[in-house]
Amino acid sequence: MARVLASLSASLLLLTACDGSPSPSDAGAPDAAPSDAGEGDAGSDAGAPASAICAELGLPVRAFDASATGTSWESVAGDFALDTLDGPFRLSERWSGCESYVFVAFATSDYGRGLWDGSPDLLFTEGPRNVHYFFTSWEATEPEARARVTAMRDKVEDGFEFLAIPEAERAFWRARVHYVTTPVRSIEGSVGELVRGSAIVLNAFAITRQQRFDPVGSLMSIRAGGFRPDLGMARFVTPYFDYLHDLDARLEAEAAVTVVDLVRDELTALRTIDRRVTLPTASAMAAFDTLEIDLEEVCTLRPDECSEWDRNAYVFVCEDEDCAVADELVRWITPYSRPGRLRWVMDASPLLGLLRDGGARTFRVVLGPDWERATERTVSASLRLSTRGGRPRAVGAEIAFRGGTFDGAYNDGRAPFRFTAPADTTRTELVVIVSGHGQEPPNNCAEWCDHHHDFAVDGENVAAIAFPGEAGRANGCAALTGDGVPPGQWGNWSPLRAGWCPGLPVETRRFELSGVTPGVEHVLEYAGSFAGGAPPGGHIDLSAYVVYYR
Repeated sequence: MARVLASLSASLLLLTACDGSPSPSDAGAPDAAPSDAGEGDAGSDAGAPASAICAELGLPVRAFDASATGTSWESVAGDFALDTLDGPFRLSERWSGCESYVFVAFATSDYGRGLWDGSPDLLFTEGPRNVHYFFTSWEATEPEARARVTAMRDKVEDGFEFLAIPEAERAFWRARVHYVTTPVRSIEGSVGELVRGSAIVLNAFAITRQQRFDPVGSLMSIRAGGFRPDLGMARFVTPYFDYLHDLDARLEAEAAVTVVDLVRDELTALRTIDRRVTLPTASAMAAFDTLEIDLEEVCTLRPDECSEWDRNAYVFVCEDEDCAVADELVRWITPYSRPGRLRWVMDASPLLGLLRDGGARTFRVVLGPDWERATERTVSASLRLSTRGGRPRAVGAEIAFRGGTFDGAYNDGRAPFRFTAPADTTRTELVVIVSGHGQEPPNNCAEWCDHHHDFAVDGENVAAIAFPGEAGRANGCAALTGDGVPPGQWGNWSPLRAGWCPGLPVETRRFELSGVTPGVEHVLEYAGSFAGGAPPGGHIDLSAYVVYYR
């Protein structure tokens, strides 16, 4: 598990924290056709029609919710109005229905100054296009704020010149970068109320594509061995909002899905939640070919109060009512101290065979270790059962191997697993969930090293899992915010690990065992290694199953 570098002190955590506001509202507007608003008056900070970018990028449009009055994290944001160097801006008039609105505010703290002094160039050369940036300031007066954002505009224009950005691109971004002359705490409407209601200075925050306030979190990168404020890190914010929008839309559109709630909108500080639920009958379960697990957490506290590290989290199905023995269905890694909304939907279809009997079953939801400092959040977890067709149905699964301490004795005494596929099996798979943790010297195994996992059936290699070139790749996890990694985590979140990221599900790996003959006993063997030799340290969290289909 990667810990925050020592330079990231508790006081730094508070620099862009959130305000401990109430739990989010469920109000919102469905996807709909765009309104005609957004043309703007001549001479104002308006640009092209607001919805033009949605058509250009092929993105669905969400109507502006004019009834919204939210002024707290995860609430549906009300309208706001402000003045810029290019004229007035009002959200309801410029709402496109497919963009995010990201604010970065100058403040006199070391973090605030460092952020403002950084280069914004990567926002325009590597960032998404469906976004508006607002450069604003905690200056006390309008002349001071105007001077501050004028300097930022000069920096942006210098960057356009230095990078030789074509004029059409300059025009595109000029319509989406707003230099706010209204001091941030004086902005009219929801944004001003959000800022004034905060207990601390907000250096960054956003309104998402779903019109919800998000605290954005830390815009820090790792350079020269330490954390540094980095304005360019804001480029990773909008892809995460796109991910949440698209995930919500996909789930809302799905029909013929049986949802079994394990936890529903429960405000809790528990890390381990055991629930006895009733699955559909065995005959109904037999028809399903798809199992997904939907997990959502919302923390509306400050980052230090949403405190957690990159810990392993799981959903297990228990083999008894007391959950003394349990089988892992999915795993994800918790993010570092990220307020706001987290949601992942994880495919567990290969393990449907563990649930085929239906009826009353106990499940365990683990949101991190019980010894972690308690964090109150609103939690939902559910099973999503469906029949999509065109795929085999998993009808049975047997646990073959688990991980352990990744040292010289890791493979000692590991007995082969003997299995016999049922006579009516049409496909047999090896299904593996594996992640490495710990930073034992000298190789920083098993989080930051290329550990290998090899499987053989009857002496023939059938699967090899390795992580060449992954561990430590700069911004390797930050680049996956569009896949569900929450940006702005208060810790060492952006580099890629050996196969995993803070704030992302761990991949369930599937390998067809084509040489398996139903009704005949086979022998499965497994060994872990590093650089062709003995494991050097750390811990391997591994669940390896043999899965049968028909």
